[in-house]
Amino acid sequence: MRRIDRVSAALGFTLLEILVVLAISTTLLMLVVPNLSRSIAGAELPKVTKQLAVVLRRGRSQAINQSRPVSFVLDVNDRSYRLGAASKLHHLPGDIDLTMLTGMELAQGVGKGAIYFYPDGSSTGGRITLRHGDRSQQVDVNWLTGEVSVLSDV
Repeated sequence: MRRIDRVSAALGFTLLEILVVLAISTTLLMLVVPNLSRSIAGAELPKVTKQLAVVLRRGRSQAINQSRPVSFVLDVNDRSYRLGAASKLHHLPGDIDLTMLTGMELAQGVGKGAIYFYPDGSSTGGRITLRHGDRSQQVDVNWLTGEVSVLSDV
């Protein structure tokens, strides 16, 4: 009977062992969670950049297919953009900083700029830079060809 008691006593964990495991787990969580939230927020930058590039490419395609100019208007202060005058207004996340480089004559007020796509495939050209923390990405629109390209970590 004594032998059974010794075996059953060796199968459990002591309170000290459980506390040590909890302390190690808590320490690891404190190190991992802040970095995880930063990487999740940073993953949004490429997604938003790609989304803008898709919209700009759509604008070029619409101009060619419909044989009429199509405008892309970006409001940096409001963090919103619109493709064409009748389209829905889209908003960008608040934690991404925006700058737009375009021709002076294409400025539509403070913090607003436009890129026009023409039926021959050309455009007025421009550059949109998106920043989140120390990361940045750029969407370039070539004025001659209307080609849209994305540059990472510029």
